[in-house]
Amino acid sequence: MIKITVPATSANLGIGYDTLGMAVSLYSHFTFERSDELEITGCPVEFQNENNLVYVSFVDALREWGEEPFPVKLDIHTEVPVARGLGSSSTCVVAGIMAAAALTGHTVDRAELVRIATSVEGHPDNVAPAILGGAVCSFTPEGGLPRFLRYDVSDNLRFITIIPPYEVHTSEARKVVPQEVPLSSAVWQMGRIAGMTRGLETGDLALIADANDDRLQEPYRRALIPDYDAIRATCLDGGAGTLWISGSGSTLMAVTDDTIVAKFLQVRLHEAFPTCENHILTCDTEGAQIEYL
Repeated sequence: MIKITVPATSANLGIGYDTLGMAVSLYSHFTFERSDELEITGCPVEFQNENNLVYVSFVDALREWGEEPFPVKLDIHTEVPVARGLGSSSTCVVAGIMAAAALTGHTVDRAELVRIATSVEGHPDNVAPAILGGAVCSFTPEGGLPRFLRYDVSDNLRFITIIPPYEVHTSEARKVVPQEVPLSSAVWQMGRIAGMTRGLETGDLALIADANDDRLQEPYRRALIPDYDAIRATCLDGGAGTLWISGSGSTLMAVTDDTIVAKFLQVRLHEAFPTCENHILTCDTEGAQIEYL
């Protein structure tokens, strides 16, 4: 039996639409073992079948290596909510691929994992940090393999994560984003992406706040999150440096460099928004992990 642990991720990091992502200390755990028939536990009944994304990714990876698919016992225990902008699907994709390698004796490095996971997921902004840990800037050259640049994130930073009790589906969030933008908006974004990555590396909260001023997607997606304005105001009034939409939402992520501020803000958020789940997270530095039980 093997156990695979994959961190949640926050894609975009405000300014880096479809290019930046960061692993955070919220996890999905998966156990696998060979079996005579497919058996999936730990998730809703409607996902306990061969269409489960973990198993689909498992089968896709086997076929990638010329292996015949086979049934497994799969148990899923996740802290990562579905359709909230924290990379829940990426945790499933990464786990399925890693299990396929482990149960067939394949040794794959992280670059290969990113390549296969990107082909399954469609883009690397969530799967790359889930595999590598840290913050990652990723892109895929025309006709080439995914490229990824990993950045260490200062351990002084705390990410106050607010998860509303409603979903924002990626497909709906993409519909509201303009397909073309003015040149001035593109220039606006470029310098701020560099500022965001440096700010995360150094723990410079003021730089992170100045850089986090997106013109591509947040002005449009915020309308899909009814609590956005109120939560943002509460976080900034409570001492956070800035706030962004995690992935396509509905999760919001505020940033501070002071643990005490984070704890006070968590209390304030719980009182003001009792139906929202909230966590104080750090950046996960290890990425996906595997162990034999």
